[in-house]
Amino acid sequence: MEKKTVLVVEDDPDSREVFGELLKAGGLEVVAVENGAAAIAYLEAHPRPAVIVLDMLMPQMDGWQFRRAQANFPGLREIPLIVVSALKTVERSARLFGASEFLGKPFSGEQLLDAIARVAA
Repeated sequence: MEKKTVLVVEDDPDSREVFGELLKAGGLEVVAVENGAAAIAYLEAHPRPAVIVLDMLMPQMDGWQFRRAQANFPGLREIPLIVVSALKTVERSARLFGASEFLGKPFSGEQLLDAIARVAA
């Protein structure tokens, strides 16, 4: 069985590394990028991931800008989205723009893996 790929969009290098280790330990393939622009470039050039884990507060292209850009691509806007943020106030706007799940930082590896299991096809 082919491993599911998770696209992690997170500007903090330490968080990207921790998320990657957690997800790989959970049997998933991980692609980690530092902002929304890099995520769009990845999505345009590679097979569709099973889920996107998206931080909202990032330089260059934040999570809201990424989601607006993602929505312009048929076949990409339906990818399940898990929003992660240290700002709990982000949850409402994340849900409004179609996030399947919201995790407030800090969260456990188990919470992240459970959220992915709930939304990944």
